[in-house]
Amino acid sequence: SVPLAFFSGIGAGSKKGILFKGGLAIEALKDVRAVAMDKTGTITKGDFAVQKIVSVNYLTEKQLLTIAADCEISSTHPIGQSIIKEAKEQNLSLKEPKEIREISGKGICAEFPEGTVLCGNVSLMEMNGVDYGAYAGKESGTAVLVAADGKLEGYLIIDDAVKEDSCAAVREMKKEGLFTAMLTGDAPGAARTVAEETEIDEVHAQLLPENKLEALKSIRKAHGAVMYVGDGINDAPVLTRADVGIAIGAGTDVAIESADIVLMKNDLLDAVGAVRLSKAVIRNIKENLFWAFFYNIIGIPLAAG
Repeated sequence: SVPLAFFSGIGAGSKKGILFKGGLAIEALKDVRAVAMDKTGTITKGDFAVQKIVSVNYLTEKQLLTIAADCEISSTHPIGQSIIKEAKEQNLSLKEPKEIREISGKGICAEFPEGTVLCGNVSLMEMNGVDYGAYAGKESGTAVLVAADGKLEGYLIIDDAVKEDSCAAVREMKKEGLFTAMLTGDAPGAARTVAEETEIDEVHAQLLPENKLEALKSIRKAHGAVMYVGDGINDAPVLTRADVGIAIGAGTDVAIESADIVLMKNDLLDAVGAVRLSKAVIRNIKENLFWAFFYNIIGIPLAAG
């Protein structure tokens, strides 16, 4: 009555590209009341492009782009990759820094023969006491600020497109009675723009990995069991601590290993499919148990007679 229903559910999920790592994941999904999602690569395509370059000092736009690309030369983050891609498209020559120090959730500190360069978000500038008043902060998209030797030189605006299936997925989640939230390390403006387009209920922006855990706890306290969907290295702690962790198949190995469920088709709608499949399996188990008890209650006295 029970094990075969779980095996059938796991088999049905795998045919649809939804890989359950065991029956516990299916069982836990039935209690989920909220969905928290990462932004980049989960709700959006993760295909960033440089939309705008603004110099606030004596550097030209090409020089600013070159410095930012030099800092990101070893980066595997989609934002860093987009900066390098733009620099290569403009045929700019890049060089590796003498030393690179990555600050999680903030950006990069790079040492060059000419001096120290900071390349990252507003939090990185605040942490290093850089005056970023020249940054307007009103543009839609993710801002990457560049400072040399403690002085802001300019910023780049990087933007990303929402996946075609994300809006439909959020609507289907709401049909299942699930509260939706987005947890992201991006700037509040960029996060709100995506949330408004997809009609996500709640936004938590500019979060470090540890802040995502705090946000997850607050959502759980307000709404109940939480499912988290993510794809990056920074999502691994949240995927582990969520009631159910779901990784996008195109994500990092760390995220996939940390998750309870993997979506091989990288389709956010499959997260809804996993919830519905879970409910179907649990319903099937209850029906199986009912008929098992029913025919035993009738059959055993008959056999005894």
